[in-house]
Amino acid sequence: MNDIITEINQELRQDRSKALWNKYGIYVIAAVVAIVVVVAGRQAYVGYETSARENAANSYLSAVESESPALLDQIAAEQGEGYAMLAKFTNAARLAEDGDNGAEAAYLAIANDASLSDIYRQAATVMAAMNAASTTSADEKLQRLVPIGNVPGPWQNLALEMMIGFALEKGDVATARKHYETLRFSTNLSSDVNQRLILIDAVLGRE
Repeated sequence: MNDIITEINQELRQDRSKALWNKYGIYVIAAVVAIVVVVAGRQAYVGYETSARENAANSYLSAVESESPALLDQIAAEQGEGYAMLAKFTNAARLAEDGDNGAEAAYLAIANDASLSDIYRQAATVMAAMNAASTTSADEKLQRLVPIGNVPGPWQNLALEMMIGFALEKGDVATARKHYETLRFSTNLSSDVNQRLILIDAVLGRE
């Protein structure tokens, strides 16, 4: 008797399973297919991104090794903070190395690129001041650096040192002293900066 009951129960379970499959099987299949598609799509995207990064790196290195401004310009024409940005910095650095007045404009173009993070734009602003053309006034260079020198950040100390120099260049000792005081109380000053501060203090004291 128990065997008959067990057999009936098994048949009932099988019938219920068939009914459930007939009702919901299509959804199970659809879910499995969706998972497979998502996983496969993600793997394809990751593979594409990896390949694109490798191609971009190879193109940049080839342009640098060949010292081809045209190739660098081609890479720099793209947008973003990857190799396009590196190409722009490389082009500007080459102009600066050659003593070309166009270096300032090249760095300023990077500094004015709103698609880049502030840290890169600030670096370009500092480099533009370092490589400014002879026609650029001390006051103009000073004003470009003020937003960097007034706010704590990775470029603040260097900007302040340059601002002291530009203020002295225009004969504004009071402003130079103000920037000196700001720099003197900045955090994380290197030993080199501290040594230069001693020299700056001596110069300001004689003015």
